[in-house]
Amino acid sequence: MQIARKFALLLSDYSKLLYCYWFADVAQLVDCTCLDIYGRLPTAALTPATAYAAYLVFATEDAHRGLSFPDQETTVSVGGSAPSRHAVCLRPDPTDARRFRDDKVMDGVHVRGPVLRGDGWWEVEMGLLRTRDEAAAGEEVAVSFEILGWYPKRGLIVEGIEFRPI
Repeated sequence: MQIARKFALLLSDYSKLLYCYWFADVAQLVDCTCLDIYGRLPTAALTPATAYAAYLVFATEDAHRGLSFPDQETTVSVGGSAPSRHAVCLRPDPTDARRFRDDKVMDGVHVRGPVLRGDGWWEVEMGLLRTRDEAAAGEEVAVSFEILGWYPKRGLIVEGIEFRPI
């Protein structure tokens, strides 16, 4: 797993200060209006010629907000290739007007939802990738999670990004 302290968390807000608490191996979003999480991993750290799924591993506080719809997106790419993009929803809210339906399709777009893991953390699949037979020098896997839109967000706790062979 790529732990949270190795992420680039881009937080920007022109109207107030931003706060992000760092713990031993997790990051907690306290208050912001824009959130992008980027991670990079050398492909040499993964098994050659293997298919993987990348997962964002997270938790939320009881008082979380801005983590349901609208507009959350993940990307995954290997070695600078065109990224695969997916719509996701970290914390579906059944009271939201754009609610996360049982069939996980909204406005014709498949939306990936969270799954509760056995260890108490949540995960959402960010995308799939396949490593080459031999990693090129300096080649990396790049992953990102973005919450699009300038509205208040809080209460996200990121443990890391996990790459699992499929």
